[in-house]
Amino acid sequence: MNPSSALLIGGALALWLLSRRAPAPAPQEDRAWLPALLTEYHPDAPPSERRMEGGPYDRNPREKTLVITVQQHRQDPARYPYVSVAGDLTLRGVPVAYGTRIYFGAYPDLIFRLVDTGQHFTGTTKVIRQPGHEPFDIATSHGSKLGFSGKKTVYWIDRNDRLPVRHTPRVA
Repeated sequence: MNPSSALLIGGALALWLLSRRAPAPAPQEDRAWLPALLTEYHPDAPPSERRMEGGPYDRNPREKTLVITVQQHRQDPARYPYVSVAGDLTLRGVPVAYGTRIYFGAYPDLIFRLVDTGQHFTGTTKVIRQPGHEPFDIATSHGSKLGFSGKKTVYWIDRNDRLPVRHTPRVA
């Protein structure tokens, strides 16, 4: 066997071994509980308030997906399997995939997913109302007073738990 053949076989073996490894776990810092400040947004707000509230659809890049409120999730978790959350699309220095699960310490009984954003959550227009607290907006029905707004809590992100990506079928 000549040296170049041995090198080629060795490289192929190394690639095969690398492909057999388990996926890397989420960064450890994502499991740490960090401070958060919650607010509420209302996807069912009247037209006069819709500009600030964002409307009925989340930021799903593939299809129109309705925002799910706390009330819907509590009423029928089978039909509404999570509560929509708006926030920064880069948390702890890493981009967050659509539908990533986020846990809030004050609400262990609810399933939250980061599916929305807004101008007040990113870049130079990001609004930090409480220094050291990441802002998140929880979807609730218009006019409700559930106590999310102004609630200080802690959060962590499970980057390995996210909504499945739906693929639009190609039409020939």
